[in-house]
Amino acid sequence: MASQKEIRVKLASTKKTMKITSAMKLVAAAKVNKMQKILVQARPYATKLNEIFTNLKSALSPDDISGNPLLRSSKTIESVLLVVISSDRGLCGAYNANIIKATNKRIRELQEQKIQIKLITVGRKAKSAFAKDAYQKQGVEILESFINLSSIPTSTEANLIASKAIETFVSGSVSKVELISTRFISLVASEVLTHNFLPIENVTEANKNDSQTILEPSAQSLVETLAPMYTENKIYQALIEATTSELAARMTAMSNATANAKDFIKRLLLSYNKARQASITQEISEIVGGAAALG
Repeated sequence: MASQKEIRVKLASTKKTMKITSAMKLVAAAKVNKMQKILVQARPYATKLNEIFTNLKSALSPDDISGNPLLRSSKTIESVLLVVISSDRGLCGAYNANIIKATNKRIRELQEQKIQIKLITVGRKAKSAFAKDAYQKQGVEILESFINLSSIPTSTEANLIASKAIETFVSGSVSKVELISTRFISLVASEVLTHNFLPIENVTEANKNDSQTILEPSAQSLVETLAPMYTENKIYQALIEATTSELAARMTAMSNATANAKDFIKRLLLSYNKARQASITQEISEIVGGAAALG
């Protein structure tokens, strides 16, 4: 059994840790509440923009589609660019681990198809995970890393990431761009999704533009104008979803850590009381024994 001094030291350090995790939980709760409001406002805009753009795209002829570099699909996929969105900080449970796990799974799938893989990482965790020599030996190349982003994502940051992905795709360095990020579901749940980013996917028959609709100017002009806005918003929406998911995961992780610290303190107090009682019992026994020897 540990001595009373050792238990007191553990108690003091655990109480300090509990104060930190409790404070981090409150901070994350305040931030996630703010991000949820932003997310609720951003989702309808993203949905409507997607609807408008895909309806316009359905009005284009095959020649118009092949003439737009953001819409043109390659017949064969030789290389794929993965845009991986993680966080800059840890202490958020399995949030980053799930993203890295999903990315590794996608890398293995592409490698089995003999497809070259390139990465754009967002956040320190993805950068540190995929900058290892093991990935370089496999031919996985990081083109650029974006770190230290704002606590609340901005359109400027989204534009920088989207511009790099578009530049890589339009130059012909990759045949396809995919986006790996999280989607916020609730304070205790989020899911990692792999989206197609470029080329912009074709729409289904149900979403096609009504042939009676008159477009002014032409659908081609509108698509060329909206395409950069569409891609930037897709990155921006992914950043908002990821940030909200990260904060919710951190709040949950810190809540669990605080609860575990409380349980550990209870066990330490029980051990301390047992050690103290044993010490008192031993002292009494020694006093009684000494008195008996003198008598």
